[in-house]
Amino acid sequence: MKFVKGIVILLAFYGVGVAASKWLHIPLPGNLVGMLLLTLGLCMGWIRMDWVEQAGTFLIRHMLLFFVPIIVGVASYLNVFTQNPLPIILSMVLGPLLVMLVTGVVVQWYLKHHKQKSESSLPQEGRTLDA
Repeated sequence: MKFVKGIVILLAFYGVGVAASKWLHIPLPGNLVGMLLLTLGLCMGWIRMDWVEQAGTFLIRHMLLFFVPIIVGVASYLNVFTQNPLPIILSMVLGPLLVMLVTGVVVQWYLKHHKQKSESSLPQEGRTLDA
């Protein structure tokens, strides 16, 4: 019964998100608006995690099935891929590499900045813990 309740809650948030995006002309996809509303509901305590956890775990476990329609849709554009393979391959390789590079640089900067900030806030006694 928990599983069905979780699916109903997730579908309700999805539907509300799609409707809100359409009616309020929000420049975000409806499913994203629904996920933001679900996150808000979880954070505010309106929705309990155990209500949706089982359904969410099931959907994540079987996520690959949701990509089958996308792959079939891409197959209909096979002629575009055969006419322009180099730009597509470059974007598929360089795009993720650029994202990983920028993410790594930002995380390293943040960790360095956070470490310096925490070291400067500690009191300096002049003693060490060495024997």
